[in-house]
Amino acid sequence: MAENLFLRLSECEQEGESFSHLEWMLLDETSGIVRFRGEGSSEAFRELAVGLEFSGRTVVMIHGEDVLLTDAVVPSKQQRQILQAIPFMVEEQLATDVETCHFAIGSRNGAGAVSVAVIAHDRMGHWWQLLQDVGIEPNHLTVDLLAVSNNASCSVFVDGDRTMIRTGHNQGVCIATEMMATTVGLLSNETKATTEVIVSTAQVDELSLQINQMNAEMDSPAQVTTLEYAAFESLCRSFDQHAINLLQGEFKVEDRQVRSGGAWRSVAIFAGCAFLLHLFVVMGQAVYLDLQARQMDTEARALYAEVYPSDRNVRDMRRRWQNHLRSEGGGTGEFMTLFLETTKNIPGANLILSNVNYNDSRGDLVLQLEASRSEQLIGFADTLNKMGLEAEIGTINQADDAVRGSIKVKMLGGS
Repeated sequence: MAENLFLRLSECEQEGESFSHLEWMLLDETSGIVRFRGEGSSEAFRELAVGLEFSGRTVVMIHGEDVLLTDAVVPSKQQRQILQAIPFMVEEQLATDVETCHFAIGSRNGAGAVSVAVIAHDRMGHWWQLLQDVGIEPNHLTVDLLAVSNNASCSVFVDGDRTMIRTGHNQGVCIATEMMATTVGLLSNETKATTEVIVSTAQVDELSLQINQMNAEMDSPAQVTTLEYAAFESLCRSFDQHAINLLQGEFKVEDRQVRSGGAWRSVAIFAGCAFLLHLFVVMGQAVYLDLQARQMDTEARALYAEVYPSDRNVRDMRRRWQNHLRSEGGGTGEFMTLFLETTKNIPGANLILSNVNYNDSRGDLVLQLEASRSEQLIGFADTLNKMGLEAEIGTINQADDAVRGSIKVKMLGGS
């Protein structure tokens, strides 16, 4: 099973002191089984994660309040040129100098604008250092807002006292839950044409007043969906792998070969090896059979030259054999027909043909055969009878390491 490790990083305050808080979950992407979960300090996670092995990606989420999500129209398609232009394209939206910010870009939206995520450089460095301290090498670092399911034009996800409002691909904002109705009311009618409020069962009644206030300002009432899982787990299960990855620029990591699907790769490698082995076996058989065919052709030519020494430069040996046999057997061709019908089953019966005699007047063919067991001779005779020939077993002699016998064969109805 391919398991993905999800982490969410945040800052908490207790007794006037700020400390990092982590939520974690190891989720199988196919079965949905959770093998490892919890929350606590970075020290608690580091101790619990010692020796943790899994076969998928590592996805890290940070709170959307830390990141500005916007977009910009940049004509260039080169990522390097886009990154150079973006700071100046969104500078007016920033409350600080562009030199102190870290920029990351995503895919283009339907209008062709490039998705942009902006975070304070020192804040990004803080999260990066925290991950290093707990021994985590992430494949994807994004904001939890972009893990909210995007089933409506406006998705409102309530996570306790904070609410994430996703308004499209790689777009949205995080606010205090008490400001939910006011913020949604400020959105354009197009943006909130279809609105879904995603909230835990425990908070539905608490937020009923705000939901009613939202509905009063919208053409269509919001759909209220209650969470089946806790907020963090729901975000993990609906994670969008196309969300902007903040691991760009100086924070870019090597695109390591992801271990998710490793089992399938193993199967593919095994199948490839099996195919190559089968191919080598087939090629080996082909070479062996070609050598056998060459050897038989050489032996056949030697035999023909011995029987008919006056024939020279024989090209179609089979036709020449048939011509000789027909002329020497009265031109009836019965011998060749009977011989071919009889002997074509010898290889399959594991028999060795040692001698052949044909009586033209009686029209019968006597084969001298060798086998390892007498049952093979009997079985061969039965096969010929089933083919419509008349096969009669003659003598069978048992030798030390083989059985020798004769079988007389003739056409059905022959004399």
